[in-house]
Amino acid sequence: APQQFRELLKPVVELLAGMPSVVIGFFALMVVATWVQDAFGFIFRLNAITAGIGLSLAVIPIVYTVAEDALSAVPQAFRDGSLALGANRWQTAWRVVLPAAMPGVFAACVLGAGRAIGETMIVLMASGNAAMMSLDPTTSFRSFSATIAAELGEVVHGSAHYHVLFFLGAFLFVVTFLLNLLGHWYVGRLRDRLHGKSRKFARPA
Repeated sequence: APQQFRELLKPVVELLAGMPSVVIGFFALMVVATWVQDAFGFIFRLNAITAGIGLSLAVIPIVYTVAEDALSAVPQAFRDGSLALGANRWQTAWRVVLPAAMPGVFAACVLGAGRAIGETMIVLMASGNAAMMSLDPTTSFRSFSATIAAELGEVVHGSAHYHVLFFLGAFLFVVTFLLNLLGHWYVGRLRDRLHGKSRKFARPA
């Protein structure tokens, strides 16, 4: 992108990344839900699609900021060498810059996925918070984190309900931990491959 456009776009996206979840959830509840229902004629005003759009407003700016930093950290010599060999700007970006920045880009995606899994307020406000089992994205639903936030204040300590909520929290923790662990392992593997440390296909001398 042109330098002036980048200098204009990046602060706007970073400002969006710093917005509180409750503000984004309120915007999805009052504005996005009405737009989506009017555009597609959904029966349920609050549904998984509306919650997904609200989550994207919270997750994409974080992924964008971290990924842009990773792409900017690629040495200029990589770009200059690719252009000197006859590649155009798109070929340089796709085949040289992106593979070099792939560890940082993948780490950004893992960070965004972890934020989406653990997000509470946006899903609680924009999903309808209905205890329904359905694969239809146009119906209301209730996520694990929203269930904990909605029911923890009324649960009796030590009851079966309390243990179920505790299990949901522990399950979310395990899923997020495994996702980050997998992302850390894969980022390390990409970094080793980038620096030529992978010996999987090395031939004996």
